[in-house]
Order: sequence, then C-alpha cells, then structure tokens
Amino acid sequence: MTTPGTRSEGGAERRAWILASLRAVGFLSIADLARELNVSQMTIRRDLHTLEGAGDVRLVHGGASLVPRALRGSVFPDDEYTAARERIGARATDLIEPADTVAIDAGATGCAVAQALPEEFGGCVISHSLPVLQLMTSYRGVRVVALGGELLAGRHAFAGPTTEAALAHLRVRTFFLAPSGIDGRGMYAHSPAEADVQRRLMDIAENVVLVAADDAFESSAPVRIAPLERLTAVVTDGRPPPDVARVLGRAGVVSCVVA
Repeated sequence: MTTPGTRSEGGAERRAWILASLRAVGFLSIADLARELNVSQMTIRRDLHTLEGAGDVRLVHGGASLVPRALRGSVFPDDEYTAARERIGARATDLIEPADTVAIDAGATGCAVAQALPEEFGGCVISHSLPVLQLMTSYRGVRVVALGGELLAGRHAFAGPTTEAALAHLRVRTFFLAPSGIDGRGMYAHSPAEADVQRRLMDIAENVVLVAADDAFESSAPVRIAPLERLTAVVTDGRPPPDVARVLGRAGVVSCVVA
C-alpha cells in the first residue's frame, strides 16, 4: 500500500494506511509511524485514539496493535464459529498459570486461544501460527518463540524440517492442539508437514489440550496426527460425537463443554 502524502491528505486516508499496515505486521510504534508518514507523534497519537475509539486497534506502550478480534477476523473472514471459538479460548486459558510456557496450534481456534490469554499472562508462547505470533506482539511481558520454516499459505502457519528442528530443545507445559478433523480413531491434519509439527509439539508437552469447535468434528482431513488417547483434556462447544466420547471416556480424558 502506498504511503499517503500526509501533509496534504486527510486523516481518514492516513488512518486507513495505519490500519492496513497493522494487519500486515501486528504492531507499529508511534515513532515509526510518525517517521513513515512524515507527521508529528502527536498527530499519530490522535489517529490511534480515533482508531481505538472505533474498536480497530489497541494502544500499548509505545505504539499500537490490532485488537485480537480484528486480527483474527482479517485472517479468517468467513469463519462461522467465531463466538464458539471465543468461548473455547476463554475456557482453555483457564487451564494455564501466569508464568507457564504454552504452545498454540495454527488455525482459527488456536488463534482464539491466543486472543483469550489474560493481560496478566507473563509466561512464554511457542507457535508456528503466523496470526498467533502477530497477536503476541500486543503482549509486552510475554516471551515469544516463533517456529519458522516454510509458510503454508492456506493455514497461515509454518511447517517443514526447519520448523521441526526449532522444537528439538524446547519444552512446554501445555500444548493447545487444534486439528482440522476429529473422529473416534484420532485427530487429523490437511498435510503431512503440518501433522509432523503437531506431533512434535505433542511430544514436548506435559499436557495436550484439544480445543475444537463443532466444525472439527464435522470435517474430514487426510493425515492422522495421533489417537485421542494422547490427549490430557478436551475443550469444545458441544458434546463430542458418540464414537469420540466413548474413546475419551475409556482413556480418562477430561472433557469440558462450554455453553
């Protein structure tokens, strides 16, 4: 997007440029915006306050980030399960302590978990999800470990040997797993590369918490990640199908259904 000629253009175009840039990078400092747009920092602050008042951005120390829902909505604009994922994310984050190290999966539900992290969270987040990593730029006290690699554009996530190698010396207390499909035989991903990353994340986690809206139980994906017995807990917005519920019950996996 072309930088507006801000000395002669109105504030609306300038604010549109700021919002588009935030969608691309997640966080921008006031100083960088003022320099890029060739205006004073006071002008930038006024623009950011206007955007914050409209519910588009969140002011943080030294700059601004997208509000979590705005970022998630820009990445997953056609998601029909937004409200359900927000409830799942809120319940899932009740399972962590403020100083925990957690891993968060890719996809819309994983992004909702990141969105739901409380302001007092000051632990570490590990993720291969590009939207999750962008969300974390608004958490000033959180350590973030980005698992780079080859970008899977359709999943907005990194995968491949480089991503897996980055996990070699890591450990997490809880991995929030958000597979593309689930049935009584296990959990599934759309590609072998993504399934490999998810398995590695499961291997380094003390607890594996499945976070899934109804769409995961209704969807089909070709690559099996792992059996349901590998789970520690399940957080979902509806009762799992009977075949899934039977396996979870036999394995002693704790299920939490949010209203």
